[in-house]
Parts: sequence; C-alpha cells; structure tokens
Amino acid sequence: MGELLRYGLSVLTLKLTFLRITQSRTYSYSDGIVFLTHYAKNGVQKVTGALPGMTAVIPHGMNNRFVNPPRNQRAIEEYSTHTLYRILYVSIIDQYKHQWHVVEAVAMLRAQTGWPLALDLVGPSYPPALKRLDRCLRKFDPNHEWVHYHGAVAYDKLHSIYANADLGVFASSCENMPNILLETMAAGLPVASSDKGPMPEILGDAGVYFNPEKPDSILAALKQLILSPEFRTELAQLSYEKAKGYSWDRCSRDTFRFMVDVFNRYNGTK
Repeated sequence: MGELLRYGLSVLTLKLTFLRITQSRTYSYSDGIVFLTHYAKNGVQKVTGALPGMTAVIPHGMNNRFVNPPRNQRAIEEYSTHTLYRILYVSIIDQYKHQWHVVEAVAMLRAQTGWPLALDLVGPSYPPALKRLDRCLRKFDPNHEWVHYHGAVAYDKLHSIYANADLGVFASSCENMPNILLETMAAGLPVASSDKGPMPEILGDAGVYFNPEKPDSILAALKQLILSPEFRTELAQLSYEKAKGYSWDRCSRDTFRFMVDVFNRYNGTK
C-alpha cells in the first residue's frame, strides 16, 4: 500500500486499488496459483490470508541473448574523461524506481572522488516521474555531460546496452520478480541493488545492497564496488552463475507439472 500511495490522488491510484481488490478475490477462488518469488507469495497472503488452493513458486526464465560472461574488471584509475566508467540502470522511469536518487548518488560520488563516471538510464517513462527526473538532471547535470537518458530501447537491442556497461544498478523498491536485475546478472556485470524484496532473493550474496531512497546509501554501495576490481570480479562471476539457474526449460517443466497436480487434486485423484 505504501508503494501504491506514491501515485497520490490519481486515476492510476484508483486503478491499482481496484486491481488490489479484484485480484485478491480471484486468488481466493483459485484452485492453483503460481507465484514468481517467495516474496510475492508472502506479500499476497498478507492481504488475502491463507489461500485455499495449491500454490507454487516458479520463477520466470531468462532470454539467452543477455548471457555474456564477466569481462576483465579494470581499476578505476584506468578510466578517463575519454573512456568513462559506465553505470547502467535499465527500467521504466517511475515513482518506485528512484532514478533521481541514483543520479544524486552518482553526482556526489563524482564530486567526492573525481572519478570519470557516466550514468546511462534506459527505459520508457511515467510522465509525472519523468518530470521529477528532469528536475533532478537540471540540478546535477545541467549541461548533459555525464547522465544520458536513452528513453525506451527495443527489447531485441537491450543486450547490446548491457554489453557496453561496466556496472549495473537496480534501485526499485517494489517488484514481483525483477527480470531486469536477472538480465544484469546474466550480462556479467557487477551489481549494486536495492535491498527491498525480492531483490535479495534473486541476487543473494552476489551483489552489494543499498536503500533505494537514500542517495548516501547508493553512493556507498557504488563506491565499494568501484574501488576494488577484485571484488567486482568475484561478485560478477557469482551473479552470472546464479542467473544460469533461471531457464525457460525449467520454468515450463515446473509449470506444467504444477498444472497436472492441480488438475489431479481438483478431480480427487491425488
């Protein structure tokens, strides 16, 4: 509910409230429900109470186009104004994605260290959130020197965006299953991630976490990663290996098996 109220008094708030009510009712009448994460399952049941139907946690798979083994991690001293260290955040510009806090954090880190950092933001936008981001950009990068908002990029071209980045950041505070985080992991990038659920369930011990609403916390996570190429190498390899477990083959097998179990229970044969 806290995340829903970020939209204030708006048509979207009414729509989301209506969906909350109708979907809760749907869950209560379902014979089987597939959740993408344990975090999602627990979150729904806090609203609905115990569900009468069968449940399963079956994460999505990942498109193999994003798979790119971790690259050699270079010291920040090897970068310059001609070869910037590129931080990438792929996600819709929206109220719960906190791109403005990431911009502020990178601005403070640049000022504090003098490091040649660039921030690439990729994704479509929710208009009120884009206005907030524009205000932030005018404050911290008025000459458009180091923050680059690329807008929406076609899905079949996204893997090339990841391939040109040095570090991935994911600052969302509200997710079901963060496919973008999974893509960042599969792309072989060291990852700084929001500490809100379900991100720790997906990334585990293979990233550095921060509070997405506190620029100081984001700064500290980025600085910890950028300072040590050895640490980046270790975490990039760990997250890359974790991402391999999210296959569509496994997802389809588990989903059809669950459907059979639900059907058998419904018919009283199991």
